[in-house]
Amino acid sequence: MNDRHPAHHPSRRITEEAAGWYLDMRENPGAHARERFLAWLRRSPQHVAEYLAIAQLHGDMRAVAAMDGTSPDDLRTLAATEPSVVPLRRDQGERPREVSARQARRSHPGRWAAAASILLLGAMAWFLGRPSADMPGVRYVATADGVRIVTLADDTRIQLSPGSIVDVRFDHRSRRIELVSGDASFDVGTDATRPMQVDAGGQRIEDIGTVFDVSRRSGDIEVSVISGRVAISNPAARWLDRARLRLTGRGWPAERVAEIGGGETARVSTEGRLIGRGKADVATVAAWLPAEIRFHDSRVADVARRFNAYTATPLSVDDPVLAEKRISGAFHARDPEAFVSYLGSLPHVRVVREPKRIRFTSASGSRRL
Repeated sequence: MNDRHPAHHPSRRITEEAAGWYLDMRENPGAHARERFLAWLRRSPQHVAEYLAIAQLHGDMRAVAAMDGTSPDDLRTLAATEPSVVPLRRDQGERPREVSARQARRSHPGRWAAAASILLLGAMAWFLGRPSADMPGVRYVATADGVRIVTLADDTRIQLSPGSIVDVRFDHRSRRIELVSGDASFDVGTDATRPMQVDAGGQRIEDIGTVFDVSRRSGDIEVSVISGRVAISNPAARWLDRARLRLTGRGWPAERVAEIGGGETARVSTEGRLIGRGKADVATVAAWLPAEIRFHDSRVADVARRFNAYTATPLSVDDPVLAEKRISGAFHARDPEAFVSYLGSLPHVRVVREPKRIRFTSASGSRRL
């Protein structure tokens, strides 16, 4: 591999170097190339992690898959107890003789591979043992006697059943929510630059633009989609996911369990197995949600969005003037048609019914409602 020093971002340079070394190491390299490769690995634990990431992209991660259940502490212990000198084999009766490190690597490629493995373990243990760079989190807790509604900075709306808990971790690269316990309804805000992930137990739910409900009341996880689609996956081990996240801003690719759309539900066991899948009864998916939607001096857009947790046909206020109009009142939560009729009765408002949503637009040019 030719050493290059491109002027672009250092992390991108490391990725390119790792890709080059991966290709070189698959072509039965000579001793000199192997020595340079080891020197490159020793230079930084980021080199080790990025090399492993490149190998994973090529499906060459059997060794890492075997380590998936290993904690950073176990890795550090293993790296510390592995012998730093590999004893050389000799025939019975032969006098021991000194063998140079270069000769040992040339004559015994398996020993070189063992040494490289020890180096990888040690570097990964050091890298993962550093202080965690996890995103700062905010915990939201619903009281035992009421539903709590939380609107996040990205316009994501969460409704928590009584006693439920979520942890929210957002940064400039990703949005992560963990359902610690209970039930929650999610109406995800759109942000193409930061993917949304909801973790519940051992499973991960990735949003593909949707309103969905997650229940963690028993050992199993139940996900019901009101509208849109979600993907349910088994994520990689936390330490491996965290290492990848630190370097690239994205977690380790997860094992897909199921993908479900509006009106569907899926139940996944704590072991990550799909137990059942079928049609969701939207009327009973989130029976814990309030039966009535009350609002006072609230934006029309916010009120319309509250109905989306109850109906498979979401409401969308496309007219900016109507969206900002303030209203007060009360509607039965599971009767969105009454609210649709109310908005349709307002002057200059047009109701557009589409197969997958109901839109409210302006029936004329700019005006004041």
